[in-house]
Amino acid sequence: MLLTFVALSISLGQTQTPEKKVEKVQPTGERVASSNTEQAVIQLEEDLRAAIAKGDSKAYGRIVGDDYVFTNQDAVVRTKAQMVSAYDAGSIKYESVKFDEIKVRAYGDTAVVTGRQMVKGQDNGKDISGEFRYTRVYVKRQGGS
Repeated sequence: MLLTFVALSISLGQTQTPEKKVEKVQPTGERVASSNTEQAVIQLEEDLRAAIAKGDSKAYGRIVGDDYVFTNQDAVVRTKAQMVSAYDAGSIKYESVKFDEIKVRAYGDTAVVTGRQMVKGQDNGKDISGEFRYTRVYVKRQGGS
């Protein structure tokens, strides 16, 4: 999944918890201390989680890139437009959404995020509750979009 990586210059001052381990991996494979880039990605993850939990299609649309692709637990692939439409129509509804075990690896203007998502909700009336692993790719683009 490709998400737009924005707002890197903002210092978020967020503290890390053991669940949200942030790692930076150098080309040599050496891990170094977290930076503003990783903290910005952690904030984007939280913003995305909140948008999904609320079914907030406008926030969701601001966070994900136009070339975003989502694959659900049934291997159904949806584009950003399809996801926004589903949130607008109310066909995807969540009672709860939690992300944890988040790891961020930064490579220049790209960050790869892995994590665990626990959800309770429905998609077109079908129960989609469960625990899932995910990978997201954030890319900083010209103009922050």
